[in-house]
Amino acid sequence: METAEGLRVGYLAQEVPAWEEGLAAGEVHRRWALRLQSRGIVGEAPSLASLGLLGREAASTPAGRLSLGQQRRLHLALVLAGLPELLILDEPTNHLSMALVEELTEALGGTRACVVVATHDRQMLRDLGGWPRLELS
Repeated sequence: METAEGLRVGYLAQEVPAWEEGLAAGEVHRRWALRLQSRGIVGEAPSLASLGLLGREAASTPAGRLSLGQQRRLHLALVLAGLPELLILDEPTNHLSMALVEELTEALGGTRACVVVATHDRQMLRDLGGWPRLELS
């Protein structure tokens, strides 16, 4: 994918990435944030705790042993750590609870990033009903 120089793009794929064996979720996030900082992508990435996506117990659990929903939230935290200006979400509600889907939808409404959402989730489609829409067949 080619982008304008300096544009920060965050992409949440449908499937969670393969996690390093035995590495705690909090450490996965910390290492990712340090990588973003060392590459000059962000000055300071938001902490895992500040994003409110994983609790303390989940953050200390090896990422591969988290539930699929928790792994999805960790993946979203990694995407958000890059402070994206363009956020591409491919089926963002996969494995998320109804409550978290509502929180995500509300947060999307308040972000300054340009957001592209590909979803079949009927509730999310209703909640984002006022957004510009491109239907593909």
